[in-house]
Amino acid sequence: MTAPVDPAVLARALALYGADPATCRFLGGFESQVFEARGPGGALVLKLGDPEHRSPDAVEAECEWLEFLTARGVRAAPPVRAADGRYASLLGEPGEAVCARAYAKAPGAPLSAGDLTPGVATAWGRLLGRLHAATRAYVPPSARRRHAWHEDGDFARARELLPEDEREPIGGRIERLVAELRALPTDPDAFGLVHTDAHFGNVLKDGDALTLIDFDDCAYEWFASDLGIVLFYVAIDPLGPGRPIELLRTFRDRFLDGYARENALSARWLAEIDRFMKLRELVLYTAIRRVGRREALDAWCRAYLERRKPRILGDRPVWPEDG
Repeated sequence: MTAPVDPAVLARALALYGADPATCRFLGGFESQVFEARGPGGALVLKLGDPEHRSPDAVEAECEWLEFLTARGVRAAPPVRAADGRYASLLGEPGEAVCARAYAKAPGAPLSAGDLTPGVATAWGRLLGRLHAATRAYVPPSARRRHAWHEDGDFARARELLPEDEREPIGGRIERLVAELRALPTDPDAFGLVHTDAHFGNVLKDGDALTLIDFDDCAYEWFASDLGIVLFYVAIDPLGPGRPIELLRTFRDRFLDGYARENALSARWLAEIDRFMKLRELVLYTAIRRVGRREALDAWCRAYLERRKPRILGDRPVWPEDG
């Protein structure tokens, strides 16, 4: 969602949370337009998204789960209820409506490549381990449900989102890998509602503490996939020369060690991490192609397409072969 938000709709959204319009500032956004403002309970983050992307029911389901996690000690930005008690509100005229929701603003700044220290790796692993340990006990409190991973449009519509000359070589690879993974067991000790996007930008560092934000893509998926997604973003470096092998090896070891302190995942599932990394590599390629249909891509996205395509077509692993 990149079109400017109607000022009247933004004003209505701010009023839902008692937020002061004079404190509102635009933070950016990808699938949603994101703002910061001050409400009665302090700073909050307001997101205005396309209801075709995430319906009000889907957002309510996300926030119900997020409320469950934060109540069990998972460090995450909690959702904020609007004045009418709802988490999600549909605002605007039909065809131009937005889905509004808000979260308490978490302290800290997003992680950067310079934060890839052993201590951060351990803390990042513990954060996801604590989330997975909690989600194993989660029972949705309402009839609302989040989607399963393979129902996401970038998986389900991969071929049509890609240029014609990439539909078989890349779209076909996505379809085959999705079919393989869907055959895996979905035991509750290894599969459940997970974040699915715990990359650098969605983890805030405040001193030694890490907080997870942006649960917009949460879905039912394997715990090992959540781990693979983190390692995927650590491994790739589209704008740089590549990260040193020793750094990657140390990060992976400490990250998985931190995770094991909070949640047990068998060797059988840890062995699947590389396939889940490959899945993220493929679906991110498709997502960037989708975005590129409607707007100019930034340097990171252009570099990703250029550098990952030959690796995808060569069936090379995401994690460096000698790492």
